[in-house]
This record gives sequence, C-alpha cells and structure tokens, in this order.
Amino acid sequence: MKFLSTMHSHCTYCDGKNTPAEMAEAAYKLGFVSFGFSSHSHLPYKAGYEMKMEKEKLYREEIQALKEQYNGKMEILLGLELDADSLYPDFKYDFLISSVHQLHTCDNWYAIDDCKEKFDKCIDAFGGIENLLKEFYSATVTAALRDNIDIVGHIDLVGKFNENNDYFNPNDEWYLKLVFTAIDTILEKRPDIVFEVNTGAISRGYRTTPYPDLPILKYLGEKVAKIMLNSDTHATDTLDFAYDIALEHCKKAGIKKLYRLRTKGFEEIEI
Repeated sequence: MKFLSTMHSHCTYCDGKNTPAEMAEAAYKLGFVSFGFSSHSHLPYKAGYEMKMEKEKLYREEIQALKEQYNGKMEILLGLELDADSLYPDFKYDFLISSVHQLHTCDNWYAIDDCKEKFDKCIDAFGGIENLLKEFYSATVTAALRDNIDIVGHIDLVGKFNENNDYFNPNDEWYLKLVFTAIDTILEKRPDIVFEVNTGAISRGYRTTPYPDLPILKYLGEKVAKIMLNSDTHATDTLDFAYDIALEHCKKAGIKKLYRLRTKGFEEIEI
C-alpha cells in the first residue's frame, strides 16, 4: 500500500525550504489524500526555526486559501507544531502536534536535535545523559497533555544522534522503563492521542530508521495506541520520504493498522 498523507510538514513560514503553495502542489501531484501544514509555532525566545508571531495570521490565511483552491481534489488541514515552551494558541487549528525540541536549566535553554555539539552541551548542562533523558521524557508528557493536542511528535527525538548507541543503549531496561512510563502516563489521560512514526531524520541524513525505535513502537502496539505515519517534511522532494521503510518498520513492530487525518477526523487504515 502507499500511505499518501502527512500532517507533519514545514514551509517557509518556519524552517521549511518551500512555500505553502509549492508544498501543496507537490503533494497533489503525488496523489496525496490529505496534507497538513504544521509550522513551528512562535516561541518566547529565538531558536531559529520558529514562526514569527506577526506571521501567524498570514500563515492561517494562506493555508485557508489553499484549502479552497484544492477543495474536492485534496484535503488540506491547518495545524501547528507546538514546542514544550510554545504559548498555547488562541485560534482553533485543525490539529496540533506536541514536540520537545529543547530543554531548560534555570538560566538557559539547549537544543536537543540541532547538532551533536549542542546535544553534548545539553548533556553537560543536565549532568549526564540519564538526567537529560529523564528531563526530556518528563517534558514530553507535560507537553502532550496540554489541551487539544492530537499528535505526539517524534517521541524519541532525543535519539536523533544515537543510532550507533554513541550516547546510550536504547534497549537498556532503565531507558525503556523511562519511555514506557511516559507513554503509559499520556495514554492514561489521553487514550485517543496519536503517536507518529516519523521519517524526517532519514530524509535529512541523520538516521536510517524512523522514530520511534522498534522496542518503543512495539510497546505502543501492545498498548493499542493509535499510530500514524508522518514525513516531517521540510521540502517538496521529501513529502513521502522513506514511507516504504516506515511501513516495514511498523510491520516489524506488529502494527496492523495506521491512522490518517482527514477533514472529518482520523480514519483507520489496515496495513
């Protein structure tokens, strides 16, 4: 099967390379059923990838115009990717993704997925990798349990630079307990929330496998959590990047169905 949808995408309103119109046109040409815009929301500090506050109204207006342009041809949805530090929007978006891209000490913030050098600084700031991981999953839970969050973004983004186990062993019992406890806490309060399988780090050359790692995805399957496939695309040439790899990843984990967001809500797809 081909999974022709993504709700995780970035355009020139944040750190994407292409305009919304270019992204929509490319998705339509690929035959996408639904395409969601999820620009990084503005932040109370400068991170370099966020949408500026004064641009948000223009963003909504442009995506709304694209909805009308593609009406009857492809479903377009208007969303935001909220960081842990993002102010909650006062506008009702079609969907919201919750993600953790940086962590804070009392006097500074540290990007966890920018580059290895900054990740190393983050580890030092928190006094070691175990402390950093504990802080990351605590922030992930808090961020995901905000009102009206629909999708948990790349739940193990903290492993972006760890595919060769350079920082920790993702199969260690202590680490998996940390992740599984976070998942349990989220699902206990939000059983309908959707977790994504995300191919963005593959398209940008950081990983050869999607988020989340296989043991985490297997656990999500055992918990009967809802799973969707997202490309986290930042350009027109990566709209469905490595979806074949992601589908095999899901099958290895025992996932038998995925969810795809449409204008009327999530639909279930057998794989």
